[in-house]
Amino acid sequence: MQPLDLRLAPPRLPRAATRGILFLPRSIDKARAALPGGNLGLYSLEGVTERMVEAFGKTLPGLTACVAAATDDDDVAEWLVQGASEGAAAAWDAWIAVRTPRGGGREDAIAMYPWVVERPDLVYTLDILVEDDRRTFAS
Repeated sequence: MQPLDLRLAPPRLPRAATRGILFLPRSIDKARAALPGGNLGLYSLEGVTERMVEAFGKTLPGLTACVAAATDDDDVAEWLVQGASEGAAAAWDAWIAVRTPRGGGREDAIAMYPWVVERPDLVYTLDILVEDDRRTFAS
């Protein structure tokens, strides 16, 4: 896969899925940005992406190496599920779909994203990230 520059545009939407695995396309974009010639901009692999690969028994360096060698998202999805426990994808999707920032309450979300105070409808991390991307790239 080719490197990405995440200073120019955000990674794919947090609720995007490959082979039913939520957040995987976004993590692939972030890993592409970590490749030589790419740029992570304000993003990082630590956090949700790190938690995702660990849920499948993998590592961040493994993800980056896989993405560098992969031809498409399906190659990465195959690597991710290979050797993972049965039900890993369903468990991940169930967990991340309702995850709140830092696993805390509203105060934690406001501390990380002060504008959340204006958006009481945004509760879950995946939805907050969509709005954060929109605000970051609004100009």
